[in-house]
Amino acid sequence: MSSVSDDVAGAAREPRDALASALTVARGLHQFLNLGVAQLDAAVRESDTQVDKIAQCLAAIATDLQQLEARAQAEPAAKCTDLATSMRASLQAAVKALQFYDKLIQRLTHVRAGLAIPADATTDPTASASIDWDGILDQVRARYSMVEERVLFDFMMRGLRAEQMLKALQSLREASAPGELELF
Repeated sequence: MSSVSDDVAGAAREPRDALASALTVARGLHQFLNLGVAQLDAAVRESDTQVDKIAQCLAAIATDLQQLEARAQAEPAAKCTDLATSMRASLQAAVKALQFYDKLIQRLTHVRAGLAIPADATTDPTASASIDWDGILDQVRARYSMVEERVLFDFMMRGLRAEQMLKALQSLREASAPGELELF
């Protein structure tokens, strides 16, 4: 008789154990997604501070350059003109680097949002069975403003591994006309 009652008790425990396991996984997923969000926030904030310093330095260089050019015109000197030309090239290179930084921050912000959306959706582990994952994926993809991000997302949705995605992106780079696919 004890084996029948043990079987009944075991069968009753199985759904509870499965539910407890699902809740544990959902909580862990939620914590992991929130960790990623926090790490990205911290990285963006930290780098923003440094970029603000770079922007201030570039503004100072631009002001110095204008003054140097004014002096060079008032007192023609080849060395001043050469220096001004060199400073202008450095300034343009720094501005271009900041444009790359801006694109990086956009990407990190999109990754952060891509993590935050499912993290928010999994706040209540008991409701995880009713989550509309297709809707969440649509929300994540809609946040992407760059062609490369949407392409990577679509590749991921097709089940490609990271190395396969990189090879596919390289093929797209080679096949696309300049400016057609935004890749840095």
